[in-house]
Amino acid sequence: MDVAFDLVNYAYASRLRLLKEMQERDARRKLSKKEAQHHMAIVAAQNASRELEIAQQQRAGKEAQLYQELTSLNTLSSAALDHHHLHIERLAAEITIRGQVLDDARIAQEQAETAASETKALWVKRSEARHKWQQIQDDLRRAVDILSEAAGEIEADDEILLRYGRGSLDQRSRNEFR
Repeated sequence: MDVAFDLVNYAYASRLRLLKEMQERDARRKLSKKEAQHHMAIVAAQNASRELEIAQQQRAGKEAQLYQELTSLNTLSSAALDHHHLHIERLAAEITIRGQVLDDARIAQEQAETAASETKALWVKRSEARHKWQQIQDDLRRAVDILSEAAGEIEADDEILLRYGRGSLDQRSRNEFR
């Protein structure tokens, strides 16, 4: 009866281990996806940073150009000055937009990093659970093997004792206690 009970436990442990393996694979897939999203967020933040830098350089170049025109000419028409001023304002607005895009990209990067970290923690937890159930299954397999081997040895001993007419070990032990 004990062997059958252990076999049921072994089968149950085996099913649980398989379930834990499926959960671990699922967590690994999710982790891979989150790490890819994190990588994309890093690239997006880098691109946004470059775009902001380019916009700042363009504005600085336009301001330098205006300053050179102002210093080279004694007089600059009001229309030309307004044109340069509008162009600089447009570049300033673009810098503001690029700065906001960079801020958003950094926030997205932090969120992706947090999500990847949480998913990694879940994967580690699931991996540990799978290892635990693998160990339990291995321990149960060894216990079943030991019990089967012991049962086989007892049967062999009983057969030998019966063959030589001495009775079984069970009968002998019962007689000793009477």
